[in-house]
Amino acid sequence: MVEWNIIVIFVVDFKTYKDMKILEPRYEILSQGEGMDGVYKQIELCGRTCYASSMKIDKDSAKPFVERMVSSNHLAMCEHGTIYLHVAYEDGFFVPESLLVKHYRENKYSKVMQIGNDYYITTNYRVIVENEWFDDLDYICEPTEWHEKRITVRFTTQIAVSREANRHRVDSIAEQSTRYCNYSKDKFGGEIAINKPKWVSDDDAVNPLSFDGGTFVDLSKNIGSYEHWSSVEKWWFANRVCEMMYLSLVKDDGLKPQDARTILPLDTNTELIHTAFVSDWLHFFDLRSKGTTGKPHPDIEVLATPLMNEFKERGLI
Repeated sequence: MVEWNIIVIFVVDFKTYKDMKILEPRYEILSQGEGMDGVYKQIELCGRTCYASSMKIDKDSAKPFVERMVSSNHLAMCEHGTIYLHVAYEDGFFVPESLLVKHYRENKYSKVMQIGNDYYITTNYRVIVENEWFDDLDYICEPTEWHEKRITVRFTTQIAVSREANRHRVDSIAEQSTRYCNYSKDKFGGEIAINKPKWVSDDDAVNPLSFDGGTFVDLSKNIGSYEHWSSVEKWWFANRVCEMMYLSLVKDDGLKPQDARTILPLDTNTELIHTAFVSDWLHFFDLRSKGTTGKPHPDIEVLATPLMNEFKERGLI
């Protein structure tokens, strides 16, 4: 058996690049506004996450954005707009049972709660659009205690973590696209961002290599000295080189982001939005916080546990 000893010498000029941006993982619950205007704005906010185009949002942009999505039959983002309906027998007014059975009781993306002669329906705008049930919007209302709530959460995390979260396929999902987002552009600061894993401390995350003159060879006085680096130094350098080569492929070689993205590290920061029924969030917490099927990965647990606690504080669970 032949053994190969391969020595790789990196000579990298860090002077021409800014310090690598390192972000903390975080989450935010995105509350939907009132009425159809709130539905449209929620859909636009989630949809623009994919292309990182939130700067185009203004007070009049939401409805046209949604109309473009519908006309192009790009309906996935419409799922993030939650519709609450309240239908009742009232003052001699008869609501046909078929409205509820046909439309929503048999629709797996909807929930129906019956309290006496009142029906409380939770669904999403994609269900309305695909089935052309626009007349049902006459019954739209704000959520009551009898509606099962749908909650939208935006995570700022690593691509590695989003892969785990996106296994919850019943959720409605929007994620920043590495295919269409060009990280060399000014709106990204001309750089990728790294989302810090839990095992890296805050103090260690900022330029742990302390380059003398900004060049790797200034630090490495002898070949192979990286073997003596700390784990954080190796982590930082690996992400740094990936960032530099991605930017060079795009800016110097003219590759499209969809081609250059193959060298992006799994620590690359991503914006991820999930909208789901509270019952589905309970399943998420079981797996990603409580660890009912096995110990959760630390980088998703660090988000799931405080999110679960906030659900409790808000009285959602």
